[in-house]
Amino acid sequence: MAEPLYHQTAGVLRARIAEGVWKEGDRLPPEWQLCEEFGVSTITMRRAVATLVAEGLVARLQGKGTFVTSDHAIVQGPPQLTSFTEDLRQRGWEPSARVLSVDTQRAENWVSTKLGLPTTAPVTRLRRLRMADGLPVALQTAYLSALQFPGLERFDFSHESLYEVLSRRYGVKPGTATDIYRAGKVDEEEARILEVAADSAAFRVERLTTDSTGKRIELVESVIRGDRYTVVLRLSATRQASAAAATTRG
Repeated sequence: MAEPLYHQTAGVLRARIAEGVWKEGDRLPPEWQLCEEFGVSTITMRRAVATLVAEGLVARLQGKGTFVTSDHAIVQGPPQLTSFTEDLRQRGWEPSARVLSVDTQRAENWVSTKLGLPTTAPVTRLRRLRMADGLPVALQTAYLSALQFPGLERFDFSHESLYEVLSRRYGVKPGTATDIYRAGKVDEEEARILEVAADSAAFRVERLTTDSTGKRIELVESVIRGDRYTVVLRLSATRQASAAAATTRG
């Protein structure tokens, strides 16, 4: 079976970096220029570059371009708060989701504590498989107050962004979020859903989101495939650091 064209293209790009044609810190030529040189489509080139991003060889900095990094990039979150859907779109991938379950239940103590809700307050639990170009990336479980956001189960979150629904329907815009990344492994159920072997490496991420007033509105527990999710952190000597998140290898 022939190797996909974007794999072949990624191989040539990878070789140029290994040979020192592009060194650490160098900016890659514009996408259109690479497409003309390689004689490939925009989609093919974007997938090829995304493969290198996932390997930690390059990083996309929004509005600035794609730069060569060192191997084994450090993982960290993007500088701006975005939904998972927006994050994937910004990096040239087609996001999709499969809703596994959505229900309202009494909050467990750890959930109510983190969300600042009364003990056993009702919460809506939304469990989704997140994909990029049809490939599984993350298993996410979101918890939100059922009293503040009644009727969430009516929305089709296989096609709609949760953040967009919160803003449009409930008038609540996420303001800030704290993401905590931990190294871990998938269990048997997670492995089956994410289509990996049991005990495969994964990021276990907890996100707590607040609105513009500082009120906690969302708690998300994510299990993200370690072989398809990389986030590159770029640090500056100035007070402001710039970071680029990179997701998914297809």
